[in-house]
Order: sequence, then C-alpha cells, then structure tokens
Amino acid sequence: MSDTLSRIEEKVADGESLSFEDGVALFETPDLLRVGQLANSVRERLHGDRTFYNRNLHLNSTNICEADCIFCSFARLKSGMPQAYAMSVPQALEWIRERFDPRMTEIHIVNGLNPDLPFDYYTGLLSAIREEFPTLHLKAFTAVEIHYFAEKFGMSYREVLERLREAGLGSLPGGGAEVFAPRARKKLCRDKVDADGWLQVHGEAHALGLKTNCTMLYGTIETVEERVDHLLRLRE
Repeated sequence: MSDTLSRIEEKVADGESLSFEDGVALFETPDLLRVGQLANSVRERLHGDRTFYNRNLHLNSTNICEADCIFCSFARLKSGMPQAYAMSVPQALEWIRERFDPRMTEIHIVNGLNPDLPFDYYTGLLSAIREEFPTLHLKAFTAVEIHYFAEKFGMSYREVLERLREAGLGSLPGGGAEVFAPRARKKLCRDKVDADGWLQVHGEAHALGLKTNCTMLYGTIETVEERVDHLLRLRE
C-alpha cells in the first residue's frame, strides 16, 4: 500500500486525474493522515490558505413525501399523519423572519415530495422570499424534487428549472444523490430518480447557468467500489 500511495502522491503533485483503482486504494488505506495531507495539498494549490463557508438557514416547508426511503426520519407519507405538515407561503416567510440574521447569505430549501401542492406553490415561495429578503441567495430543490415536478406537472427538466429560476432560484443543493450504484439505490431509496436522471437534472441546471453541488450518503450498505464509482461519475 505504501508504494501505491507514493504513486498516487506523484500523480497528485503532477496534477493528474486519479483512476478508479487509485480511489479504491485511498479509501482502503489505514493511513488517514497521509490521505488528508494529499487532500490539503490540492486545496492549497487551488485556494492558497483560504477556506470558504456561508451562513445559511435551512427551510423545510413540507415533510409530506411520497418516497419511502429506508434511512429517512424526516418524511411523513401522507397528510394527517402525526407530525406531518405543509407550511403556507406566509407561514414560511414568518418562519424565516423569526430566525433571520443580517449576516446570513443563503436560504437552503429542501422538501418532501408532497402530492398535494401545485407547482405555483414552489414558484410563489421563491418569489416571496426573494421579494422580502433580496440579499439572500436561494439554493432550493434537489434533483429528486426537480424530477418529481417534471413528472407530476408534465414539464421537462429544463422547463421546471427555467420557471424556478425566473422565480428566484440561484442554485441547486446536492441532496438525493445518495449513492449512484443501482444495487444500493434500489435498497436505500427505490422511489427516487435514478443516477442518470439525477445527473441529467444537474447538467440542465449547469446549461442554464445555475451552480449545483452533490452529496454522497456513505457508511450504509455501499461498497468502497460503489463510492468510487459515484465520485467518478460526478467527475465525468
């Protein structure tokens, strides 16, 4: 493993892309400090001695969700269940007002896949927040939600994103990616859009000038190889 890490260090120093095998080796090595040093060397090369953060507020305006993901404690499958809720737009605005801090830079909005809400609810929510809090960047709706909107309301991904952008959407969060591997995804979140659809939504967002990020849910049932595959699909 020491020789393998040395070869990886040479590739990192030369700015070469790492291979699938390199990724597996980095996950499997017990030398966590050395991996951290490699990651930090890339960070310093790109950004010097700076680090980046934002001050945001997370808004979940409804937890009613048609998806039944086995790891989720947030969702309620239907209205009327204990603790199920759906905020009106005025209620969401009041919720933000109660927590607003002038130092905040962003509102992060992620919701359940609520079958009872019209598309105008989501555009209206963005428009209302933008009007009252014009300094805040609006990062909202995962690719899973965008896919759900497209299917439910008979629109393409691009049409959904264009209408949300017009209402104030600034970027997409990275949730819903979980692990791209079909084997793991089928067990963890069978009701969510598959990896190809997730990536297509983000590709459409980029084409419209929207920034996006990505998450990876790891430490459940996925293999090391599936983690690396997830990362490589993002890079590609």
